[in-house]
Amino acid sequence: MRIPEIQNRLLRLAAAHSLPELAELADALYRRKPPQRAAAVSARMTPETRGKIKALHAADPDLPLARIAAALNVNPGRVSEVLRGFRK
Repeated sequence: MRIPEIQNRLLRLAAAHSLPELAELADALYRRKPPQRAAAVSARMTPETRGKIKALHAADPDLPLARIAAALNVNPGRVSEVLRGFRK
């Protein structure tokens, strides 16, 4: 069961058995808003960026992924994914 389903079930049980404390506990079950996230630092992955990554790697296969990433302002993990074929 998921939390909203559990909450609904608890509310039904609280009403059926006249248990206000159970209803209060059910009301405490909610998803809290996530904290503020930091702004994205890397550029978005586009087909042009993928092509540039592949071109830089083809021109110099020994070039570290971190340097390719820095040159294109992307995350090194994205460079790895493009070169391994996970990002089409």
